[in-house]
Order: sequence, then structure tokens, then C-alpha cells
Amino acid sequence: MNRDHEFRGIIHEIIRNKTFQKTKKIRHHSDSVFHHSLQVAYLSYKIAKKFKLDYHSAARAGLLHDFFLYDWRAPKKNRFFEKHGFTHAREAHLNAKKHFKLNPKEEDAILKHMFPLTISPPNNSISWVVTLADKYISIAEYAQRLSRRKHR
Repeated sequence: MNRDHEFRGIIHEIIRNKTFQKTKKIRHHSDSVFHHSLQVAYLSYKIAKKFKLDYHSAARAGLLHDFFLYDWRAPKKNRFFEKHGFTHAREAHLNAKKHFKLNPKEEDAILKHMFPLTISPPNNSISWVVTLADKYISIAEYAQRLSRRKHR
């Protein structure tokens, strides 16, 4: 990822943003929101590029899909449908729109990446790529965390 200059050029504006930088301090899965989102962005970019899809939008949407600025582990809400898994995509979308110009593919990918928790499925190939990349990276992060616990 470090040597992929094209990918770095696509995400440069986002990762330099001061508000997005705050995601480095928010714990998520086995690391930070920033690191998780970077991993999802890169996998989305690589998949989209391989299949000759809009890899620019895939990278940006992958990076912004979890652009929330709170500790989701802190108990805040009691109702099931108000829990993080159901609400953070809208929060990420609002933050992304506030700080960046998004195209419709990016917006859909951010809003729908939690499918099937979001009732309506992704509307385009980029949304599906980001959704699947997020699931894959999340599983890998949890497996890594479990492995570390096992070897202590």
C-alpha cells in the first residue's frame, strides 16, 4: 500500500483532513477507525481496479465508510435499532458530505456498507465492493485480535 502512488494520490485529500485525522484516536476492531478504513479503502481500490470498475470512487468510499467520531463501545443508546451497527453509516455519510464532495456511488457505498443491517441493498458495483471489503477486513481484524489473545 505504501508504494502504490496512484492509491495515495486518490486518498491524499481525505487523509490530510484534520477532522478525518481524529479517526486515528478512535478504537475500532483491532486498531483504529483510521487504520481499518485505510485497509478497506485499499482492498476496495484493488478489487475495483482488477474488475475495471471506478477504483477512484471505491478508494474514497472505502476510506470514508466509517467516518464517525465517537467511541461506539461506550453505552449511549438502549434501543436495538439505535445501536452503532444501524446508525454509524448515516453518521459517516453526514461527516463525509460535510468535509468532501461526494459522487452518488460514494454516497451509496457509505450509506449501504452495513448491508444487510441496512434494509436496502447497495445500488451499484462500487457499493458492493466496499461492503464486501469491509466485511473481509473486519473479519480479518477480529481473527488477528483473537490470535493475539490466544498467544498471550
